Parts: sequence; structure tokens; C-alpha cells
Amino acid sequence: MMRKLFLMGTVFLISISAYGASKEVEIPQTSYKNIYKFYVVEESKKNTNFVMSYKRLGYDTILFGKVEVNCPSKVIRSLGTSIKSVKDINTQNPTQWVKPSIGTIESDMISYLCR
Repeated sequence: MMRKLFLMGTVFLISISAYGASKEVEIPQTSYKNIYKFYVVEESKKNTNFVMSYKRLGYDTILFGKVEVNCPSKVIRSLGTSIKSVKDINTQNPTQWVKPSIGTIESDMISYLCR
């Protein structure tokens, strides 16, 4: 009886921790050749623009980045990246606005944010 109760408690705690860790949402990708997985860490909206912080996971690397997306124009720009955390991203030098090619992660980010 005690063993069964312990097992049920363990399963319950594991399921709670797994649910709590699932705050990051994987960005669906159209390219199957991409070796990285991208996850949304934070997103916010101001006027018609979205700002999204993401995490890029590779086999042996993690990169955090922040992008801004203009949904009506379907354009995107990078606000910065960091290998440490989202809070360490320097957003002082954003890139130019670009209209990404279909099948790139940038176009997938636009599709995800402007749904």
C-alpha cells in the first residue's frame, strides 16, 4: 500500500513539473532540413508589431534571440542575440527589415506570430 502511494505521488510530481516546463512553445517549421529547434520564450504586441524572444536549440548549442515582426507587411528584423539568456540580449542595434524567403525560420516565425 505504501509503495503504491509513493509511486502515485512520484508520477503526480513528475507530471506537474513536466507541465510547468512546457511554457515554451515550439515554433512549427516548414523546413525539415533545419537542425535547430526554435521555442518561443516571450512574446508581446505593440500596435501592429510583435516582439518575440526565442530559444534556438542545437545538438550542442543554445542561442537566445529577439525579433520584431510587422504583421501587415510580413517583414522581420533581429533585435539581438545572446548565448547566456534572454535578459542579456543587447537590442541597441537592430538589423534592417527584411521580407524572408518561404521555408526559412524567419518566415515560420512570421506565420506563428501573425496567425
